[in-house]
Formats: sequence, structure tokens, C-alpha cells
Amino acid sequence: DAPNGLSDAVARSEIFEGLKHNTSINSLGLSRCHLASQGVAHEVLKAYEENSMHLAKFAIWCCAIQNGGIRSLASTLSRCTRLTEISLSSCHITDSIVEDLVRSVQGHAELRTLELHNNDIQQRGCESLSTLLQDPKCNIVNLDLHNNMIDDSGTKIMADALNNNKKVEAILLDENYISTGGWNAFSNIVCNQSSIGKTYRSNHTLSMITSFGAVKMAGSRMYDKDGVIPNRLFELMEFNAGRDKKVVAHQKILNCHLKGDFNMEPFVDTNMEMKVLPHILSWVGRSSKSDNMSFEVIFNFLRQMPTLCANGSPVKCDVTKQKSIDKRAINIVLDHQYTDRATGRKSRLGSILRTVQNLKKRGSFGNQLKKRSLKNAG
Repeated sequence: DAPNGLSDAVARSEIFEGLKHNTSINSLGLSRCHLASQGVAHEVLKAYEENSMHLAKFAIWCCAIQNGGIRSLASTLSRCTRLTEISLSSCHITDSIVEDLVRSVQGHAELRTLELHNNDIQQRGCESLSTLLQDPKCNIVNLDLHNNMIDDSGTKIMADALNNNKKVEAILLDENYISTGGWNAFSNIVCNQSSIGKTYRSNHTLSMITSFGAVKMAGSRMYDKDGVIPNRLFELMEFNAGRDKKVVAHQKILNCHLKGDFNMEPFVDTNMEMKVLPHILSWVGRSSKSDNMSFEVIFNFLRQMPTLCANGSPVKCDVTKQKSIDKRAINIVLDHQYTDRATGRKSRLGSILRTVQNLKKRGSFGNQLKKRSLKNAG
């Protein structure tokens, strides 16, 4: 800390010469000081402008940046190319300062965390940060912008920056001036529901959007006149928290396109080829240990395609009386397979499931098919 009123004579102390040659300090923090073109803070930054190869973490908080201070700060940050964390909080940082900061850290491949919370950043600052996130060399994982002056326009700019960015895991935007429309911009980025293909190509990396997770606090500036951040956005964040992004994409497609009363008529009308349908059933059947969506989809698939069964009769199960559709759907499917085998009749369903058994599969659907096959064969 450098208290106000500290004599500038200290700035000429030999301590700063020592900082220029020190190799053990890798984390630097300045608080409650004036960051200008001269003074203690200026001399510290000047020392690390020369001794830039060892600094990994840099933070300033509750400082007044004035009278050329941003030039000293930007110059030092541009030289410290091995920084992994930068935190500039509660310093009244404006859009023009953000523009200088972005230019100074452009190309810093080791930078993972950038904290700019409790400042005065608005739309123009978001535009600058957007260019940083769209840079292929940018490896930022965490960006903290909570408690600024960002509105819907700035939020949409930040959301669009993640269209092709698969590295950012957290953008914290609570305590801003964002309405439901602004939050929905992120919902569309992490799960574009306009088609299955676009859902698959959505952002499956961003998993945190607020500094408080899924907790909602009344009276916060993040609330619009309707009252809340959309619950759907929090649900999508939970999907994205999964480590296996292929599984995340799988769950989103089932949840958005194949859940509930999904219309199977296109599959029926086209009389899908035998070589294709087993792969679809196998893909749908891949699920996590606690995920019942796959079983529900498979059940509805077969319930709406009665021609898959031996005698052309639909799968008999009163869905309305079931509180949850789980492994019973798989059992129903398998029972039809072995009933057909007992009667000596070949059905499309039996052929399909036998084909699925021979595919190299991962997931509970394939494992259950294998277990049931071995049990019945014995």
C-alpha cells in the first residue's frame, strides 16, 4: 500500500533499483494509491517495465488513475508478456482506459484471467474486449465484468464475441444494467435452437455468467423490471459445466429437439433405411449415468413408429401414468425383440436392435443391450 501524502522522495529510494533486478517476486499488487506520471506507483511500474520476465500476477485496486497514469500502466503491461492474471478493480476504469488496456495485452498468450469488476465500463469498452476475445491468440478463460455500467447492447456484443471462442469458461456480468433481452443473447450463443446442427455447433464451454452462480438476490441491479435472470440460462450453464463437450452437445440436442412430444413423422414418412436407424438409436442412447432423457426419447421414438414391431402394433405403455420414463423404456424395447425371436418372426425392430448390438458403442444404452443379450442367450 502507498498511503496518500507519502513523500515522492521515496520514489528515488534504492528499493526500486532492487525491484529492477529481483527474480523471485512473481506477484505484484498496488492499492489505495495515485497512479500518475510520477510518484511511488509510477516508479514501481517503471521497475517492472524493465524487469518484466518474472511477473505472473498483477493487481491494482482502489487506485486513482490520472495524469498519464494509464500510459505507465499500459506500457508495463505490454512488456509483461508472461502475465497469467490481471486484476484492475474499483479504479473507476472507463471505456477509453479499457481500449488502452486491450492494446497492451493483445497477444499475451499466457493470460488466463482478466478482472475488471467494480468500474465504469460501458458499450465502447465491451467492443474493445470483444476484439480481444475474438483474437485466435487470446487464451482468456475468466473475464470478470460484474458491477459496471454495461447494458443490453454491451451484453450482446460480449455474447457475439463467444460465437467462435471455445476457451472462455466464465464471463461475470451480474450487478450491471441488463434486461431479459440481454441475458437471452447468451442463451442463444450457448444453445442455438434454430436447428439441430446449430445446437451442436453452439458454445459448450461458457459455464458461469454471474459471480454468485445460480443464487438470485432481490434488489440487485442485474434484475430487469420482470425480476430475474432467465432460469433457462442457468440451466444451460449447468449443461456446459460437463467436462465431455460431446456429451454436453448430446444432452442439449435431446433437451431442445427430441424431448417430450417430439414429432417422429419425418422419420416414419421417409421410411428410414436400416443402415441409418441403428446408428440414430445408438447415438440417442448415449447418456450420462443419471440422465433419463435418452430413455424417454427412445421410448417415444418406438411408440410413434409401430411398424418397427413384429405385428405392426405400437409399444404398449401408458405414458400419462408414468411419473418418469427411465430404464423401463429400454426393457419394453428389448422385450419386443425377444418375443419376436420366440415366435420365429423377423421384425425390423429385432433386426435394428441386433445391428445396434454389433456396433461399437459407448454409454448405458449399448451396455444394457449387451447385458440383456447375454442374459437371454444363457
